[in-house]
Amino acid sequence: MRQADSIRGDYMRYLRVYAGDDGTSRFEDVELKGTLTSIVEGVPPLLVSGPFACSGIAFVEEPEEASDWQAHVAPRKQWVIMISGRAAITTSDGQRREVGPGDVILAEDTTGRGHLSTRLTADVRFAVIPCA
Repeated sequence: MRQADSIRGDYMRYLRVYAGDDGTSRFEDVELKGTLTSIVEGVPPLLVSGPFACSGIAFVEEPEEASDWQAHVAPRKQWVIMISGRAAITTSDGQRREVGPGDVILAEDTTGRGHLSTRLTADVRFAVIPCA
């Protein structure tokens, strides 16, 4: 999914990583319908999806020496928004997706065999927003 693809018409898109009943991580492409909403006077109505309950935000930069990741589950249900760089996510069912700046991922495979994250460029930075 490219940054330009994350908004299409009146839908926002994100990539869901979840564990199936058998414990295998999988991908799902999700589209959220936006609702035309007035946010504040002086700003034209905007397409809004949400709000979603979240508990904070952390900004993460992956140093080069942290490149040997192993398969893992998400530590909690959390949104991941790519800020810079490119990475690949491989689910335990063998599917692989590349993500980059502007891509939004909902990581909720907190049980099972997990997924593998692989840095593809040296400048990987992302925001992590835990779900409440």
